Amino acid sequence: MDYKKIAEIDRLLEAKESRFNHEKYLAEKYKATLISFMLNIPGEIKSTELTKKFQKRYIEIIDKILKDEDIKILHRQFREKVTGDECFFVVDEDATKVKKLMASLEESKKEARLLDIDVFDKDMNQISRDSLGYPNRKCLICDNSAKYCMRMNSHKYEDLIIETKRLLERKHEKED
Repeated sequence: MDYKKIAEIDRLLEAKESRFNHEKYLAEKYKATLISFMLNIPGEIKSTELTKKFQKRYIEIIDKILKDEDIKILHRQFREKVTGDECFFVVDEDATKVKKLMASLEESKKEARLLDIDVFDKDMNQISRDSLGYPNRKCLICDNSAKYCMRMNSHKYEDLIIETKRLLERKHEKED
């Protein structure tokens, strides 16, 4: 048995449960649309200076999108986690409209494939890309569906790590 891998999976599952509980708390407290934003980072190390810069830049972009659309932010929170930093926005707007805006952002650039933006309505129902007619998310490496490539184990783990780092650095270089 690979106890290190089991411990990593346990840690990720605990983080996912903690995030879900926090999302539920925010939804119950505000009774409004919730945006939950993380990064899709393969590998054991989910939070680095590079991922933090990248995510903070996209938090600014989300802020701008919401401002440009006159969407009021009721609450915004950033949580640093070893399993990947989390950002939550509670907004006063229809969840479907917000999901469309966030899905457009996720599709906007190749490096945006690293974005993981979930949107929930005031009753904590997740608004899916599929329900709005958006295609499945694309793989980091090829243009196939990310789900397909994961299921088929299409790419080497090392290649995913290299491509993720390249995308993070590409975005970082564009900012300088």
